[in-house]
Amino acid sequence: MLRRIVGVCGWVVLLAMAQAALAQDFSADVVNEKGNQDLKKIYSTRDKVRFEVAARNQTMGPSAFIVDEAQNKWIILLAERHMYLDSVPAMMKTPTMYQFWHVDDVSDACPQWKKFADQAGTSKNWGSCTKVGSDTVNGRSTVKYEGVSNKGEKNHYWVDTKLHCVIKTDGSGGIELRNIQEGSQPASLFEVPAGYTKFDMGSMMQRPQ
Repeated sequence: MLRRIVGVCGWVVLLAMAQAALAQDFSADVVNEKGNQDLKKIYSTRDKVRFEVAARNQTMGPSAFIVDEAQNKWIILLAERHMYLDSVPAMMKTPTMYQFWHVDDVSDACPQWKKFADQAGTSKNWGSCTKVGSDTVNGRSTVKYEGVSNKGEKNHYWVDTKLHCVIKTDGSGGIELRNIQEGSQPASLFEVPAGYTKFDMGSMMQRPQ
């Protein structure tokens, strides 16, 4: 279960950075085109994000990840057990690369992505980045980009012109934000519910995996 939590955290952090400079609160369904339905829902405010995660293990039940960007704080809620984890170190090792999902200049995202690839040490895989042009995704205005790795692997990215974040990708790990609803989100979504107890991460790490 720990491995799955940390693995899903990669997607969570990746998407969390998309809200870092957004003025518009929103919620959306998260859809993986390859059928991986770990991430189900996202709720975003100016400095916080909540992700709903589907349950694979019935004993653990569904989970939620809360990211508080202002306080650099991370919380995992285990609903079935009424427990929570906070500030998991494994989630915080390489935050720079995940800034890929938030785009400062929607009309010219490639230089920013190249910069973050250099900082994250992944630029050796960089081939090319090209702006394709304006496009529409589920009724929303986007700018489409094409990225090609140095091995010739091709992926496309759609950046929402209002939210300034990637709302769709294709390729091997394609995901899409659907049913985007702009508007304020309840503060309770980003708090630990009453009655939850803190999970002992140290004891879990010492157990055989």
